[in-house]
Parts: sequence; C-alpha cells; structure tokens
Amino acid sequence: MNPSEDIVTDIRDSWGGENDAFGRVYEAILGIPGPVRHHEVSEVAKCAPNTAKKHLKRLTQMGIVECHNPENPLMFRRNDAYLEWREVTQIAEDHSVQDLAERVRDLEAKEADLKEEFGVEGPDSASVYRSDSDRPTHELMQAIGTWNGIQRDIRLYEAARQLQQNDGRLISAFVETHTNDHVSSESQ
Repeated sequence: MNPSEDIVTDIRDSWGGENDAFGRVYEAILGIPGPVRHHEVSEVAKCAPNTAKKHLKRLTQMGIVECHNPENPLMFRRNDAYLEWREVTQIAEDHSVQDLAERVRDLEAKEADLKEEFGVEGPDSASVYRSDSDRPTHELMQAIGTWNGIQRDIRLYEAARQLQQNDGRLISAFVETHTNDHVSSESQ
C-alpha cells in the first residue's frame, strides 16, 4: 500500500531542519496509517531501501513499530499503543494531577449523561434507531462517536494521572513495595 501524496507531503513537512535517515524513517512509519514494505518507507523517507529496513527493524526492537510477515517481504506498521503511550506522557507533562482528576470527572459525567440517554452501558451497544428519541439519526450517530472519544479520553487522562501521581510509573510505588515485602517475607 503506497501512501497517498497528501500523507507523504505531511510526513515530509514534519521533518523540519536537519533530519538523519533514522529520523526520517521514524517519522515516515508513524505517518503511514497501514502496513507497508520497507522499500515504500524508503521512498517516503528518501533513503536507500536497506537503510529503511535496518531502521525499521531497530524501531521494531524498540516497540515503536510492529513487523508482520503475512507474505514475503516483511510488512511494517506503526505500533498504535506506542503512539497512545506518547500521548499519555504528553498529557501528564502538560497537566497537574488535580487538573487530570478534574478532567476525568468531567468526562465521566458526560459519559453518564450518554448512558442515561441511550439506556446502555457503552457506545458499542447504543442504537441510532431509537423510537423514543426526538433527535435525528445523524445527531444520534454523532453522539455515539462523541461517546467513543469520551471513553478514549477517560482512559488516556486516567493513565496520565496515574503516571504523574506515581513518579512516571503506572504501577503505584505503594503496590510495588507491598508486593516486594510480601515476596521477601514468603522466601524467609
């Protein structure tokens, strides 16, 4: 799947000043939405195919890229979990624990309103064909899309709050300490 010209232009515009081949491959694979072969990345990143393959394998080892081999040659794709983690850490850097907790409360209140309106626990169970709603179908579809976004934001902001509250770790130091104490007391 060759990326569209718009995607290639956006990727190359993100490079800014000086950028080495590794940086260009990194930006290229993060900007391409689907699985691609290394030679397609090399075209976008303006480097040799072997250079792109070497850097893609390194990015795979770092967990930034996933490598699939449904057929030869190898297919590479960005790891969306890595992008989500980057977003969580950025949110944590930009907000205080109190701001994050308040944001989660606000989002949870909005989600509660949607649960009440649709009468279901989540957007996957919500129907746009409700006979008891005065809202047009397109507005209900938009509300379900908003609900999906709210759930994602709750997850991200809550993870950022936990990350910031626990000195950059998602696992609480308290839990870690007590787990280690429990393990060491059992081994005695």
